[in-house]
Order: sequence, then structure tokens, then C-alpha cells
Amino acid sequence: MTPFPLTFTRLRFECVTETPLRLGGWRAGSNLRGALVDVMRRATCAYSVPSVPGQKVSIDAEHIAHCPVCWLVAAHEKPGVERRGYILTPPVEAPSVLMPGERFAFHLTLFGEARRFLPYFVLAVPEMGLGGVGAGRGRFRLRRVVAEFPGGREEEVLPEGEQVLRLPEQPATHADLLSQAGQFSRRWRDGGVASLGLEFLTPLRLIWNEELVKAPDFSIFFNRLLERVDELAMQFSGGEHRPLEERTRLQNLAREVRMIENHTRWVEVSSGSSRTGSKTWISGLVGSARYAAPVSAWEELLPWLLWGEVVQVGKDTVKGNGVFRRAG
Repeated sequence: MTPFPLTFTRLRFECVTETPLRLGGWRAGSNLRGALVDVMRRATCAYSVPSVPGQKVSIDAEHIAHCPVCWLVAAHEKPGVERRGYILTPPVEAPSVLMPGERFAFHLTLFGEARRFLPYFVLAVPEMGLGGVGAGRGRFRLRRVVAEFPGGREEEVLPEGEQVLRLPEQPATHADLLSQAGQFSRRWRDGGVASLGLEFLTPLRLIWNEELVKAPDFSIFFNRLLERVDELAMQFSGGEHRPLEERTRLQNLAREVRMIENHTRWVEVSSGSSRTGSKTWISGLVGSARYAAPVSAWEELLPWLLWGEVVQVGKDTVKGNGVFRRAG
């Protein structure tokens, strides 16, 4: 079997506030992403800011291939269908207001070949801090940037007080997650049934049969997770369609998982665009749920759940939605 090709580079941006900072609760990811995109549009891509407001600009394919804003941020050939090559993970459980001098961190993850644009993102974050984020445009200062790897290993990308980037030599791979899954699954006894909890830390917005899903059904959740990692692999790491028999086997295993506890709730959240003035809904499920399944099923599903923690699941992941973690 061909190894799963998707790779990722996960960066932690450690910051300190300089003025009161209102990240916006469930809107934190959207607010941070909006500030990041605004900076990159102004500083990196002249096509993103037309000289005449409302004017449409024709962009050639060569420009898109080499411009991080067009390639990663702006709409491509199939807006709403194509996956983005990055996600932003906001601080979770942050207070509603961060006072001057308080520290916080958020993450950016780049997939496959999107890694080549890493310096653009790192250079944009200090400008985000100067321009401000959220209501009142709270300002912050970037302290340092750290690359995180499965298993807890870290590499400094931009040490505090320095100006030179130290790019990670290699991205994280499927083999790294398989190793992590093996360590986690050792806690389960051979055979029998085991339970696993999931905590949904930012809104999980799933759509099935063109309708919003307002309960954390594992089969639907896993189907969307598998669909997302496969499409990211094809778009950014030269992957191919997963064989039908493998996909069918995994989906059948996911149907063996039963929800035994549900402590989730639906939160209504909207996201606004300062550029277009439009508002979209990014509402979803938050809270926790616990599931039970045969150990043999969990052992096959677990590596893909770990991928889900990396890529986030559902709609609006680029705005910070769909962050979850295992809860033992």
C-alpha cells in the first residue's frame, strides 16, 4: 500500500498583548485570520487590492502559482469547493479580554507544498500585531515562533529577539502520526470494547444531505474527516484517490462506533468581512462526547482521528472552526 502522502508544518506563534485585546470568543479564529489576510493582501499581492474599488482584476495563472495570497487565501477556480493549504487554530478557552502584558498563542498549519510560503506568514504576524485584531483593534507583539511535531518535539523557527528564520528541515508525516497512535492505543486491552472521548473546542459545523448536523454523530464526523484529509493530500501532496475498498472498510468501522455520552451544545456565531462588508454564519457544536467501539475498530480509526486533530474538521476550518482533541 502506498504511504499516505500528506505532510504538515505546524507553527505556534507566541505573543504578548500591548493594548487590551478582544479576540472575540468563538470568533477568535475568524478575527485573527481576517487580520492576517488583510496584512498579506496589502503587503504581498497588488492584485488583491484593486486601484479602483469594486473593479475586477484578471489574474494570470503564473501569478497565482507564485503568490501566497492568491494561492492560499483568495478564491481559486472553485470557490467553496477547493481546500485551503493552511488552517489557523485560535487560542482556546482564552478570556474575553486580554490585558496589556498578558501572553497568548495561536497556531498556523501549512499542508504539503504550502510549506514553501511559510516565511510570508511568519513575516505577516508582527504586522498583524501592529494593525490590531478584533473589536477596538487590540495590538500585540510577536515573541517567538515554534514548530511543533507529533510526540511533543519542538524546533524554534524564530527565537525571541532574533530576526532570522530557522525553517524546520522536514515536515511532519503520516509515519509520525502512526507512531503517536501506537503509543496511545497501548492503553487499551486486547479485544473487547473501549471508549474514547472527544472535546470539540471550537464550533464543529457539519453538513450532511445539505442539512446542518446538530448532534456529534461519529459516522458523519469521520466521513467528513476522511474526505478532508484525502482532498488535502490530493491538492497539496500529490496524492491519489483512496481505494474504494479502503474507504468502505474505514466507513464501516466508523459505523461500529456508538455515542454513549453527549455533552455538546449548538452555538450561533457569525463572521464578518471588513473587505466586503458581508456576514456569514460559522455556528456549530461545542462541548464533549464519548464513544464506544471494539478495540480492533479504534486501532484502525485512531491514526485518522489524529489527522483530524491536525487538519480540523467540518466547515470554516480556515477561520478556526472544527478544533477537537481526544479526551482519553
